[in-house]
Amino acid sequence: MSFYRYIGLNQMGQRETGVIEASARRAAADDLRNQGLRIIELAEDFDAKSDDVFVVINKYLPVSNTQKIFFFRQLALMLKAGLSLSEALEIQKNLAKGRMRAVIDDVSDRVRSGDSLSDSLEAQNQLFTSMSVQMIRSAEATGELDSISDRIADHMERKQDMTRQTFTTLLYPGITMLIALGMFYFLVSIVIPKFAEFFIKSGKRLPEQTQSLVDVSNFFSDWGLVILGIIISVSVIISRYYKKPDGRYKIDSLLLKVPIVGSVITISSMAQICVGLSMLLRSGLTLIESMSIIKNLVSNRVISTDIDNARQRVLSGKDLGTSLSGTSVTPLVTNLSSVGEKSGGLVDVMEEAGKHYEEALKAKSKILSSMMEPISILLIGGMVGYVYIAFFKAIFAMSG
Repeated sequence: MSFYRYIGLNQMGQRETGVIEASARRAAADDLRNQGLRIIELAEDFDAKSDDVFVVINKYLPVSNTQKIFFFRQLALMLKAGLSLSEALEIQKNLAKGRMRAVIDDVSDRVRSGDSLSDSLEAQNQLFTSMSVQMIRSAEATGELDSISDRIADHMERKQDMTRQTFTTLLYPGITMLIALGMFYFLVSIVIPKFAEFFIKSGKRLPEQTQSLVDVSNFFSDWGLVILGIIISVSVIISRYYKKPDGRYKIDSLLLKVPIVGSVITISSMAQICVGLSMLLRSGLTLIESMSIIKNLVSNRVISTDIDNARQRVLSGKDLGTSLSGTSVTPLVTNLSSVGEKSGGLVDVMEEAGKHYEEALKAKSKILSSMMEPISILLIGGMVGYVYIAFFKAIFAMSG
């Protein structure tokens, strides 16, 4: 197959240019005539052949969340401007790069061949979430594809901000501990052995603080590799155990009980549940369908399982508030669900609850950031200070 660049006039007399793939120049000309084009110029495009090399590579390139947000945002703008879905997708294809361009090209081809947009998105190897696909499917039935696309982009931006906020909140303590461990290793393996050797050669008895540092240094010199091997082995075992359904459930349950980490995970999950429910219900999906999608959005398996169990209770005839009670879902969400159902304003109540938890996540992030700064100073400064005290005590002992 070869690529041919063409210039032609359509039935309206308008000029059209593009690239077509065909087995030969005659076949390309026949395809263009069948499309109603009068050919002005048709020549083999050797530059397009080089693009074909990247087709396989593009299949394995990642598609960022920002690219997907841009896709839905631009789709909404173009549909609101009066363009057809096929025209909007064709323009989007020219705007996109990398794998996203290949994805939009495939979606466009499927839509042109008669498939719905939701089915075309669902066929992209789980690139688009079930929530986005179901919302698009609902929009196709109600004729609100432009507003729903805009709503999907808004939701993805909010979710991206929440994920970034959660990651930032948990990252700061992790970095602090890594710095502390790095300082500890540097002092124990490099600094202490050098001046300890000098002091021992003097023949004088070392002070208690200095001797304790030398003992720690000797211990890690003798057993450091063994300890490192144990840490790596335990990490690999935990990682493999986490991939099993039972293992993931137990580890996620344990994480919810860990101070700070558990509260951050809970707040983030509640924000996802509330915002997701309000979005899906507002888009026309039923409560059962919405809960079925929400359970897959929550990463913590314990909370996800509780949502699924609550969905089963709702199917059996119970109200949402009663179904959520006694689970890992917070009492605030449970009570607001009951109030929203009774008042008929469940969508608005869930939306406000989602905003509350998003703000709570931001506030907790700020508190943790402000707390970790003095803690890191005390931790790292304490280790360095102890070494300096031990060092100068040894100096005084030698001079005494």
